[in-house]
Amino acid sequence: MDKLRSSPQALNGAGFARQHVFAWTVVLGILAFYGAAATWSPVVYIWSTYEDLFGEWIQFWSLFVAWAVMVRLAMIHRSARWFFAILAAACFYVSMEEISWGQRLLGFSSPEFFRANNLQGETNLHNFLTGPYSTRLKAHITSALAACLATYGLLYPLALSLRSSMAVWINTRGLAAPPLYLSPFFVAAAVLELSPFGFNEAEVAELLVGLGMALMAVHHLVSERYPSRNDWDENKLRPDRRSRRLTFRLCGATALTLLLAIGTTGAVYASPSGKSRINKRLENGIKKFAGRYARRGHWAIAADLYLRLRSEAPHSTYLLRKLAECHGEMGDYARRDAYLDEALALDLKRYRKEPTLASVNRSLVRTYRLAGDESGADKHLGEALSASLRSVGKDSTSASAAYSLGKTYTLMERHGDALENLARAYKLGPTSKKYRKAYYAARNRVH
Repeated sequence: MDKLRSSPQALNGAGFARQHVFAWTVVLGILAFYGAAATWSPVVYIWSTYEDLFGEWIQFWSLFVAWAVMVRLAMIHRSARWFFAILAAACFYVSMEEISWGQRLLGFSSPEFFRANNLQGETNLHNFLTGPYSTRLKAHITSALAACLATYGLLYPLALSLRSSMAVWINTRGLAAPPLYLSPFFVAAAVLELSPFGFNEAEVAELLVGLGMALMAVHHLVSERYPSRNDWDENKLRPDRRSRRLTFRLCGATALTLLLAIGTTGAVYASPSGKSRINKRLENGIKKFAGRYARRGHWAIAADLYLRLRSEAPHSTYLLRKLAECHGEMGDYARRDAYLDEALALDLKRYRKEPTLASVNRSLVRTYRLAGDESGADKHLGEALSASLRSVGKDSTSASAAYSLGKTYTLMERHGDALENLARAYKLGPTSKKYRKAYYAARNRVH
């Protein structure tokens, strides 16, 4: 029985419902917060999920707390020292990977190898396999991770509580289980890891996993200190009082993580370089989420987000077209036409200055198509193709020329030709995030 002291049920008994209430309150509170933010305040949602922002720092600090406690467990645990030592190393590694080993805090640039091969161009290892682009490998890794979270976080402790012979045998060999009351963290994370809504839910999943690991470590630390009823008597600690102490420590660990995340986010934003970097992150996030809301048919929210972006880029024809599209879908045709007229005026002004520039002609194609003028769109599509082919003919080793031709073929819906040229652009300019993004987008369209 000594080897079973680390069982997730070691702290069951008087007051055990307290931990269930705590866990469900935290998990449902997190899900309610993110759900409300996604519904009514997208900018808050972005602040709570994007890199360098609040959500990422919760992930970092929860894993850091888990690491610190697991280091202690690896020193004192009776039967699972090796397991907690491995988990401590894993938590430290993942926490540092999450912030790219302090790259953005310290301000050092990625070596060329990472800029060329890492999917985000950052100094970390996990983005060699996964990143902001959809790939088959990423899909397989995501599914495997979700299955592992559900198995370890729910099925294993449930089997252990039912005294399954296999689960007990595994536990006695040192594979400590999370307490069953923490299963909501792992199950919710498993579901969100699969991104069922396409709203960056994987970041929320990582937050839940980090908190779940930290709380599991705290649970086992208390369990190791008071592992049996005899120990309660020796320490004059009654079961209900012991349960209250555990709940207090769980609350303390959660509060500490939140306070550290808030403080770190504020400290980073207070610095000029950090503020500039975060504002760029926010702008990028707003642009992405505006597209996500539009694809979901939430046109009013999308329009608000595009309008927010336009305050910083009033002459962006891209934003004018997006605003026109949103208002057209909402039935506000007067505003739609006003935005289209403004976009067309800007496009034609640029065309008069640089009529042979492929990007100018591609912009006109998009504006005319949105306005329903197919003849105007076809005219400028032909001019864009001619300009792109001339650029490639002049310099076949130019990444920008290959990129331009690939984008033109995309507008022509010649997706195979587009992929070929965008792949060449990415190969010629592997450190360019623009080429990388265009290449993966084209590959997804083909495959």
